[in-house]
Amino acid sequence: MKYTKYIALCLCLINLSACQTLTSLQDDVSDLAAGELPPTHVIGGKTEALLASPCPQVELVSDLSSLSDFSTPNSPSDKNLISRVNLKSAASTCKLASKSAIVDLTLIFDGVLGNKGRQKPSDKPFFSYPFFIAVTAPNGKIMAKEIFAASLTYGANENEHTYFEKLRQIIPIKNKAHANRYKVLIGFQVTPDQLAYNRDHMVPVPDKKKNKTK
Repeated sequence: MKYTKYIALCLCLINLSACQTLTSLQDDVSDLAAGELPPTHVIGGKTEALLASPCPQVELVSDLSSLSDFSTPNSPSDKNLISRVNLKSAASTCKLASKSAIVDLTLIFDGVLGNKGRQKPSDKPFFSYPFFIAVTAPNGKIMAKEIFAASLTYGANENEHTYFEKLRQIIPIKNKAHANRYKVLIGFQVTPDQLAYNRDHMVPVPDKKKNKTK
């Protein structure tokens, strides 16, 4: 069984001038689309400075670290859940050059199939969940943002699935000594209803990010 509304999501680079970012979101998280750094919405409820690392900081935006789909979006409940995916962790390594930082990311997504995820037991549902990676400068302005898709397929007898994604970000920096003032923000592209659900129901997951320098 395919859910066509999730299929055909493709990789695309969203520049700030294109304005196709998180404009559908509300309140402070929408600032991410406008080019401002949202106030302290990261996993665990706080921003870790990582002063010991010379690398750009990698943060999961807590309000946007989960995406849930319901058969009745206006009445979300467990009995109407189609599927849910959580961004579990982000591990990173980096290489620093005089004018750039190369950040390699390993992302782990945990998916759960809900009661409405199958029409019959033999179905193998497929979902493609959109998520973004945004890079901010030391002043908090968004330098660039890319949208990707985490694709999960559930087997006939599978109600949980883990997906791994490896990505590379090359960040231009003005001063190698200030590389750790740049940030890589990661989260899902969600609708206003999904954002509201996250804020009402989501329990922050402990931040398991790792950051290493090469």
